[in-house]
Amino acid sequence: MIFIPFFLNILITPFIIKFALKFSIVDKPDNNLKNHKKITPYLGGLSLFLSILPFYFDDLYYIIPAFIIMIIGLFDDIKNINPFFRLFVEFAVITFTVVNFHMGFSIIINILFIITGVALINAVNMIDGMDGLCSGTALISLLFFAIISKNFDILYFVFALLGFLVFNFYPAKIFLGDAGSYLIGFTLFYNFNYLTSKSGFGGYFIGLIITAYFFTDLFFSILRRIMNDKSPFYGDKEHIYDKIRSRFNTKISTTVLINYIIVFSFGLISWFSWFKPYLGIGIAFVLFLFTGVYFRLYKYD
Repeated sequence: MIFIPFFLNILITPFIIKFALKFSIVDKPDNNLKNHKKITPYLGGLSLFLSILPFYFDDLYYIIPAFIIMIIGLFDDIKNINPFFRLFVEFAVITFTVVNFHMGFSIIINILFIITGVALINAVNMIDGMDGLCSGTALISLLFFAIISKNFDILYFVFALLGFLVFNFYPAKIFLGDAGSYLIGFTLFYNFNYLTSKSGFGGYFIGLIITAYFFTDLFFSILRRIMNDKSPFYGDKEHIYDKIRSRFNTKISTTVLINYIIVFSFGLISWFSWFKPYLGIGIAFVLFLFTGVYFRLYKYD
């Protein structure tokens, strides 16, 4: 059963590609922030959602917010929506999710979770800058959530992502779009929440390690833009994957694979930390390592 979303996505995506091209729901090269050289359809998020829908239909606390966040991203793909309205919807969806997990934490801790969820959705969106990068890194992170939390229902989404990667890895035939990156970001947070609800606040720190790649890039992206007197919503080519590519002069596919290894390494650290009571050491090590790498690459340019 867990393999079915893979084949569903393989079947659905070609039709989604044709539909997107027919109605010009596409991403055009701009010789600036976008690495692709030809017009490429969006709607990868719709393909993903349709692939997983039959398997999460009975989990309304997941599928309804996932649908809402995907639709917001879809509207953003078709016609850019106000970023503050988008943030409002993200906060509403994440608040609904946190409240419905009934974890018994204080209001302050719940607010922390809400901020974490909104940040993760936007962090995943920022990472979607190279073919196969966002979908592949999320796949790896979700695998570790499944292993550590023993919630193997996650694997339906994992196999849907694997099917999507057939079309999304370099050279991509379709992009996730905001619909896809928001859906993935929400799914990561949903499983982040699930882990915490089953294991207490320690699970929150494990979740931070698993998703450290996304959060670290988000933090430095916002910091960098503010220091350069630019809006946090302003795009640039200074992300960790951009730095790796410029530092080592690698092909896009090689750069993406290097980022997969980084995310997998964080997953291993989270797995080891799960069985050892040294969560603080694990988190400190992850942040120290990734921060050091980031500044080393940034200094190179």
